[in-house]
Amino acid sequence: MDLIVFALSLSVFILGLAVFANRARARKDIPFELTPNCLLTRWPILFVTGPRSIFYFSKFWNLHPVFLTEHGYEVFTVHLPWKNADQRRQRFEEFLSQQENHKRHFHLVVDSPTFTELESVLRGRRSSAIKSITEMTDDSSKQESKSLFALPVPFATIECRLSKAEPKLLKLSYRLHKYMVKPIRPASLSTLGAIDETAIQNCQLLLERASNLAEMDLRDET
Repeated sequence: MDLIVFALSLSVFILGLAVFANRARARKDIPFELTPNCLLTRWPILFVTGPRSIFYFSKFWNLHPVFLTEHGYEVFTVHLPWKNADQRRQRFEEFLSQQENHKRHFHLVVDSPTFTELESVLRGRRSSAIKSITEMTDDSSKQESKSLFALPVPFATIECRLSKAEPKLLKLSYRLHKYMVKPIRPASLSTLGAIDETAIQNCQLLLERASNLAEMDLRDET
């Protein structure tokens, strides 16, 4: 009986920790100043959710989409299944087919684990919906590509700056998240825009990339 009570109490504690950590992170407001005169992309910027778990599922990209939206960019997020790689690839291919049928285009933003998962699709399928690919990465999650096929669209990697000053609750919940998504090596909290110390710096790197994509769109249009 005591063992059952302990197990139930532990389950309630873990669930409460997961919910509280997600809510605290999603509600975090990191102030920033706008950069004036940004050249806007012709096509929307599309963020793809990486591997998720009960300890990390809400507002996956944290400040990044908000930062670009506040600068005038059209931003969307596509939510893939939480962890299963086959299901994630299948859902992504279905999404591409839908966008191709509607003749929509976008600039793709992914983290390193997601790029690795979807690499065969991105290299092997020349989708008219994808205008560019941007991989946001860091030393802890970056993986070398073994593919022999070149990407059919412009590609760039953003090397994000890392921080060790992570709030204790967020650090604990993210460690549990990493454990739950093994053997995947998820991107760092800094790369995902969740840490105050590096969020603005990494958002600025993404903003520079968006400006370059806007110039590319303008050249293509003319």
